[in-house]
Amino acid sequence: MYKKILFIFSFVACCLFAFLSCGMDVIYYIYPSTVTYNVPVITSANYSDPSGNYETSYFSFKTEEESNDYDSFEYLGTGIYYKIYNNYSKMNSDISTISTKISSTSEASAATYIVESLKYQALKCSGTNDFPIIASTGTNRKVYIRLSNYNEENPLFAARIWVGGNCESGVADSATLKLGIPYRAVGTNLNFDFGRKYTSGQNSGNYVYPASGDDDVYSGTASSSGVWYVAMYAIGIGRDESYTTQYSNALHLGAVAISQNSEDN
Repeated sequence: MYKKILFIFSFVACCLFAFLSCGMDVIYYIYPSTVTYNVPVITSANYSDPSGNYETSYFSFKTEEESNDYDSFEYLGTGIYYKIYNNYSKMNSDISTISTKISSTSEASAATYIVESLKYQALKCSGTNDFPIIASTGTNRKVYIRLSNYNEENPLFAARIWVGGNCESGVADSATLKLGIPYRAVGTNLNFDFGRKYTSGQNSGNYVYPASGDDDVYSGTASSSGVWYVAMYAIGIGRDESYTTQYSNALHLGAVAISQNSEDN
């Protein structure tokens, strides 16, 4: 009788173990970035003329890498996701919805909504093919991103992505990695200088404007002719044992306006 009971107990235990190990996915919590240094904002007073906002038209924040250390989970780094809008109200509506999702959960529903529902695209860079763009080193780092050039004679207002050191205000030090120039996710080496002709490459001598049908563009009724609005988010990205991508909650980095009617933005 004792042997029979022991056999039944062992059988049930084995079945339970098989059910738990095979029937349930393990979800890892990825700690999101939470610290921002500069969050550019477009307002109803300046959405039609971005020329006066060049000094604050950059994004800066701190990555969260040190908390995302798991034995059986690979934390890849921080992805920067963006979308280009020609309609100011639509962008604000999307930002509002995303903000609600960010504040209502500590999981990845906001990131999933950004990437899968709104089809925000992953920012690229001239200096790396890494995905995500800021590959993890295991150390939290400051990040500075400026999408467009205001005055190429003043390096403080040049388009670039910098990582590390004390680069949050756009000034590099010896610990700063000068990653490169921000590129759109579509085409080949397309930048965000919509008001400047390309000086090299396949688009040399031409302007390349965002267009309806581009994966990174929302195109509706233009709020202001030739003015584009770019919203951005930082999202931590990891991969589990089955190579399934998992996201952190999202961090809103802000939004900037870029005019195709001007060389300087």
